[in-house]
Amino acid sequence: MSAALRISLIYLLLASAWIWLSDAFAHLLPIPAEWAADVQTLKGQLFVVLTGLLLFWLIRKEERRQRELRTELRQTRARLEHFVDVSPAVIYVFEVQDAHPRLRLSYLSANIERLTGFSATHFFQHPSTAADRLHPDDQARVRAHLRRAASEGTELSLQYRWLHRDGRYRWIEDRATLNRNPLTGKTELVGNWRDISQAKQDELLLQAAEERWRFAIDGSEIGLWDWNVPDNTVFFSTRWKTMLGHDESEIGNELSEWSSRIHPDDLPAVQADVQTLLNTPEAQYSNEHRVRCKNGNYIWILDRGKVVERNDRGEAVRVIGTHTDLSTLKQREAALDLHAGMFMNSLEGILICGPDQRIESVNNTFTDITGYTAEEAIGHPPSFLSSGRHDADFYRQMWQQITQTGRWQGEIWNRRKSGEVYIEWLTINVDHAPDGSVRHYYAIFSDISERKANEEKIRHISQHDTLTNLPNQSVLRDRLGLALAHAQRTQKPLAVLFMDLDRFKIINDSLGPTAADALLVEVAHRLTQTVRHQDTVSRQGGDEFTLLLPEVDAADAAHVAQKLLKCFADPFFVSGQQLVVTPSIGIAVYPADGHEVDTLLQASDMAMYRAKSDGGNTFRFHTADMHQRVSKTLRLENDLRKALRQGELLLHFQPQVSFTSGRVVGCEALVRWQHPESGLMPPAEFIPVAEDSGLIVPIGEWVLYTATRQCRDWQLAGLQDLVMAVNVSTVQFRQEDFAQTVKHALTAANLPPRFLEIEITESVMADNPERAIRTIRQLHDLGVQLSIDDFGTGYSSFSYLKRFKIHKLKIDQSFVRDLNTDSNSASISQAIISMAHSLELSVIAEGVETPEQAHWLATHQCDEAQGYLYARPLPADQFEAWLTSPTSTAAMLQPGR
Repeated sequence: MSAALRISLIYLLLASAWIWLSDAFAHLLPIPAEWAADVQTLKGQLFVVLTGLLLFWLIRKEERRQRELRTELRQTRARLEHFVDVSPAVIYVFEVQDAHPRLRLSYLSANIERLTGFSATHFFQHPSTAADRLHPDDQARVRAHLRRAASEGTELSLQYRWLHRDGRYRWIEDRATLNRNPLTGKTELVGNWRDISQAKQDELLLQAAEERWRFAIDGSEIGLWDWNVPDNTVFFSTRWKTMLGHDESEIGNELSEWSSRIHPDDLPAVQADVQTLLNTPEAQYSNEHRVRCKNGNYIWILDRGKVVERNDRGEAVRVIGTHTDLSTLKQREAALDLHAGMFMNSLEGILICGPDQRIESVNNTFTDITGYTAEEAIGHPPSFLSSGRHDADFYRQMWQQITQTGRWQGEIWNRRKSGEVYIEWLTINVDHAPDGSVRHYYAIFSDISERKANEEKIRHISQHDTLTNLPNQSVLRDRLGLALAHAQRTQKPLAVLFMDLDRFKIINDSLGPTAADALLVEVAHRLTQTVRHQDTVSRQGGDEFTLLLPEVDAADAAHVAQKLLKCFADPFFVSGQQLVVTPSIGIAVYPADGHEVDTLLQASDMAMYRAKSDGGNTFRFHTADMHQRVSKTLRLENDLRKALRQGELLLHFQPQVSFTSGRVVGCEALVRWQHPESGLMPPAEFIPVAEDSGLIVPIGEWVLYTATRQCRDWQLAGLQDLVMAVNVSTVQFRQEDFAQTVKHALTAANLPPRFLEIEITESVMADNPERAIRTIRQLHDLGVQLSIDDFGTGYSSFSYLKRFKIHKLKIDQSFVRDLNTDSNSASISQAIISMAHSLELSVIAEGVETPEQAHWLATHQCDEAQGYLYARPLPADQFEAWLTSPTSTAAMLQPGR
């Protein structure tokens, strides 16, 4: 009933009641007749007022009720819209049009934007969006279902992929039914969309997991059983049955199908383990036993199980487990036991390494040979056995062959735990995996120390003299042949000494062969103690000995012969008697005396007979002139040693002149020898002998101490600015304590270091450049000046020169001599001057003998000069007198103008 009808009926009812009641009430009142009209009027007015109020109240109440209904309706609509908006399902309505059903979107809930990325307005403006964004593989199926649902009225239930606005497909579940709208009477397809992407993904993952599980169970070597304990029924997988040789249908699901197949000897242990599993919470069952197959044979299986479900009383309800066929494994174990027995009891040591080359297993013989137990060896690389006798190149070649061929075999020295070094015969093989990678390294070895020792004894006996244990003649000839080949390649000398004992036959006849043999043993001992380790001392038989001295020239051979004569000077004590024995020594030198083994041996033999014919207890060379030359050198060496002791050496001094000032700025100390018989000897005659004999070091120290002391004496005499230059030999400079020697000389003379100039040659860099540079720096730190003598004639390396703490370069006299006649000499000299000045070094020229040479040097800005043009080397007193001579000063100034 509408509000207007309801109000009208109420009004009609109340108005009628008022008229009837008011008229009845008016008749009951004693109202005069003349008031009747007024009463009617008043009654009408009251009617109007009362009915107006009544109408106002009714309308107001109805309005309030309508407002409440509208509010409730809005709340209900808002609640419904909220529910729809937060709902995962999107509600849609399509109107079905035409006989051939066409769908027109008439309603779409606002939460469509969350599902698709598009607003509801978009779908109304672009009706084809819903169909266009279907996955191509799903479009035909979705359209067919929509047509069927619209035409036949069947319920629509679909899952398909729809392209979200973000570019990714989402899985949609679409459910709809066909209805008739009660308000419009139109047929509508009403449904909802839900995003089931996560559920679909979970479903696909679960499906994949199930497929993998089924594939793993069906395709693996493991049989599965599932035991329902209360029913005593068991599910057996296909693999469980085929493992025993049965088809799918040949085995039922009774528990007896399992227990009756267990080997009778194994059944009690299996039943005990199963009872423990059923009665013990969290227990797991594992048992290896034999099971009967269809053909009656037994196979070994590993049976494992676990209770996965218990009832409220803790009783096992469900147990699942697996069968694993151990037949192949058992066969392998048997084979491994056999191989392990062979491995552990092999007479050869065996070790196995992994691909990381660390030991994984060793046998008992390994321990017997090396002394290391398995526990001590496993985990270590085999290199912990290394003896240290092989260099890195040996192991590099070994591993190169292993890598290339997969095998290496040979002799190798290793060290036992006790520290003893032994030799073994080692074979290494590589085990490769099918893909070519290394799986293991197998090493088999045997101790061949005893065999090698026996072989060495036999070889030693065949190559050595049984009495003296010296190499015999065949070994000497072999070594001499090798030494000659080396000497020919390197252009170095060698010497062969043939020695025979004087009057040995008398000793043998008088004292007997036993004493003679004892004497020969003592002689052999003294000979080996006298020579170097690289020399060979050989006994040729009887009392004859031959010595091979590689890289020894005639002079050195004479020194060795002298040492041998000296070692025979002391008597021999043999059989309680004191014997004095002297040798006769013959010397042959390659290449002067021959180029062949036999030629040199014969030459030394002949030289020995010359020594013996000259009375013995001496040595002789094969040729007389060589003997004469060597004898002269030896005499000179001996005289030089005596000269050092008796003070026969002296110094001469040659002035060094400055082209800039014309003054004498220094002098060079030059050693001379006042020989008692030969007179004054220049350095060229005795310095080479001093260098060969090692006397150059004490001579150089004498020069250094004498020169510094003389310089200090001149300073005290008034010559304040004179610098003393001392030429140092290469041998002396290479002494480790050379810088300390210079320091001590300066201290002893009380000479300031700046007045000493050490002259060195470029050759000091050739042997050990770093040590030479270190010594130069030490001298520089002392404050001593340094110059390079004979610059340009030797080891001219600018890479080292720039690292020197050098003050001066000296141009060699060979360049100065040809300055005015040879353009090359002039160019080299000019280059030396320019280079020195660019390095902030001064330059001095030696051997200046003519005014033209001095003029050229001065013109090209050479700083200093020395030579005969100014003065010859002079003794100290004459040098001091020359300095004060006015004619000498004029002579110095003239050439430089």
